[in-house]
Amino acid sequence: MTSEKPTLLEQLNCCEELFEETGHYQGLTELPNLEADPLQFESFHSRLLSTIISTRETMKYIASSPAVRDFEEFVIGLYTPEGDAIALSSGIMVHVHTLSEFIKFMIKNGYEDNPRIRPGDIFENNEVWAGGVHTPDVMTVIPVFHGDELIAWVGAVTHELEAGTYEGPGMSVLTPDRYGEGLHISAEKVGEDDHFRHDYMLRLRMGLRNANWWILDDKAKLSGCLMVREALTEIVEQFGLDYYKQSTKELIEEGRREFLKRVRTTMVPGTYRGLTMPVHKRSHVPFVHPLAKNDFIDLVRQEMTVTGEGRIELDYEGSTGWSFHPFNCAPGPMNGGFWITLTQLLNYDGRVNDGAYLAVKQYLPEGSIVNANYQGVATSLAWWTLIPIFANVWRLMGISMYARGFTEEILMSTPTCMVGVTGFDQFGGPTGYNNFEMAGESFGARGVADGMDCGSPIWNSEGIQGDAEVWELTGPNVYLGRSFVPDHQGYGRFRGGSGWQSLWMVRNSDVVNVTLSGSGCMNGGVFHKGLFGGYPPAGWKCLWATGTNVADLIARGEKLPSSIEEAERMLLDGTITAEDWYCGPDNQWSPNLREGDLFGVLYYGGAGYGDPLDRETSAIEKDLANGLMTTEGARTAYAFAGTDTDAERDRRRQARLAESVPAAEWWEAERVRAAAGEVSDMVHHTFARSAKLSDVLVTQYKAFWQLDEFPYTETGEPNFSAPAPVGFYYPTSSSRPRPDAAS
Repeated sequence: MTSEKPTLLEQLNCCEELFEETGHYQGLTELPNLEADPLQFESFHSRLLSTIISTRETMKYIASSPAVRDFEEFVIGLYTPEGDAIALSSGIMVHVHTLSEFIKFMIKNGYEDNPRIRPGDIFENNEVWAGGVHTPDVMTVIPVFHGDELIAWVGAVTHELEAGTYEGPGMSVLTPDRYGEGLHISAEKVGEDDHFRHDYMLRLRMGLRNANWWILDDKAKLSGCLMVREALTEIVEQFGLDYYKQSTKELIEEGRREFLKRVRTTMVPGTYRGLTMPVHKRSHVPFVHPLAKNDFIDLVRQEMTVTGEGRIELDYEGSTGWSFHPFNCAPGPMNGGFWITLTQLLNYDGRVNDGAYLAVKQYLPEGSIVNANYQGVATSLAWWTLIPIFANVWRLMGISMYARGFTEEILMSTPTCMVGVTGFDQFGGPTGYNNFEMAGESFGARGVADGMDCGSPIWNSEGIQGDAEVWELTGPNVYLGRSFVPDHQGYGRFRGGSGWQSLWMVRNSDVVNVTLSGSGCMNGGVFHKGLFGGYPPAGWKCLWATGTNVADLIARGEKLPSSIEEAERMLLDGTITAEDWYCGPDNQWSPNLREGDLFGVLYYGGAGYGDPLDRETSAIEKDLANGLMTTEGARTAYAFAGTDTDAERDRRRQARLAESVPAAEWWEAERVRAAAGEVSDMVHHTFARSAKLSDVLVTQYKAFWQLDEFPYTETGEPNFSAPAPVGFYYPTSSSRPRPDAAS
């Protein structure tokens, strides 16, 4: 008599219980397949990995949108029946565990019984409550069966350029809640028998301006998943089902052990603290929802603990609460940001699977900016919170690596800007999209070298701008220029990657609005700090000009601007006339633009590393020769004075000493301000929001300044205690308890 087959929920509960009891994935204290034949084990893993990587390369040519074809914002992966990641392709490493949370969401919410999980079923999600990151990141998942047994899941994610938001692109800057974020696919069955349902396709066509992008990208993901499923049949036949099931578990446990080993090797145990305080200004933007028309700072407190065993724990207790803006995070986005950090800094040459996830913890206080618990919360631009958070985590890890002597492992980050376009395209149809050339932003300095110009932002290791001609086909805009900007990088012994800019003109359309925004708004660069004397990058800038005379300039054959700075000069001196225009560092929502109008973005560069006065003169001369610096910039930043550089640097160092103040004197003077709460209203409001949720920051503030009272009191903000979703399982605090401070 055979025993009844366990349900997926029973398998998942057993897996979690075994890890909780033993500290090993699936209770594997030994790895018999690896130990018996390491070469066969490696061959097995190579077959899995090469299969999904080659499949990803094929998917690229089936997909529709520039997001996939041109800057490769997609990934495909293989998962256990319980939803744990076994192997991931190259691509956006955000989704190692977000796909895992999606699968576990379905299992824990009874999908096996209703709507049922059967061969040929297709499931889709972009819902943050089901493990998603934000609206544009769309997940497609299929089950893989061997006979009547579910042995794996295959999942893929693409970033869609348009998700039906009222602003147009998938990443809204101004919506106060989820009801303005566009199309939500909330962990739904969308197909059967390996085909998408007709009603789902109709829903996409009715809910999106550029539905063909999403639809063809969906079909590319499904094709990739089916290709992996077919290849998996051959792999199971070659190695045997028992070997496959055992070895996939061992791959995850081995990944956990190797991650712990790398942390122990490269980092020093201890607690590392940091703060990020991105500033968001929206009160200046006309026609904004009343809940969104405000200026504020979201404080995120970070405490990273590296244990002696090699675990990493991140505690965000003390952060401000969620609010009515699209920059809120939930466990899905926070796991995504953490996975980018793990794969790019620590796990880049190991097994990219959920083994590393089992070696880390995040404590995400419910109700905070990092774990919003209101059902209607907006998260479509969670990256504007994630990027500053994990840029600072990169710094904290860099400090720990430096302490261990692994300077070459240190990598600084890059803030991000973006352009969103909505209206009618050059062919007369409705359109909405993000110009994702920002995926080619420069990254920060390393501990031993300059940052790469146009290398990659923190969130995309591919680092691809896409061809200008592709973007000109995508929307009603033509490039007037795309170029590096001199003196626009974080200075240091090793500089960050250089910033660059794009300037566009509206072409063949009279109905165009653009949103122009930077992470952390005007001060985003300040919170992407350098390390050990390195500077943050210069701030971003955007431009729009409506009702211009550019068409007349073209008709007369006169010069057009090729950069934001040149366009600003021509607007100021009257060469270009405009009904209205803006050029500056504030997030913008332009008025309607039409034929001949202008818009553009100057993107951030990367943060610097080390004292700028220690920079090699040959490196400065190279940047001067390449037009990445001006002579004035080199003199100001690096005390570069040709043959007199050494003498000028000695004078600069002496001036530093003369102007410096002993820390004790600084503390005494600042303590007076700290006791009185002599800060701006925005900063006062920020401290009060933190104190409303937790006393951690209050306690640290009072201890540091040796005060009896905390001077920042409630400022009249409503108490956002709206309920979280009820009636279903969703991940909270990464489904992990708060780390024990004693560890």
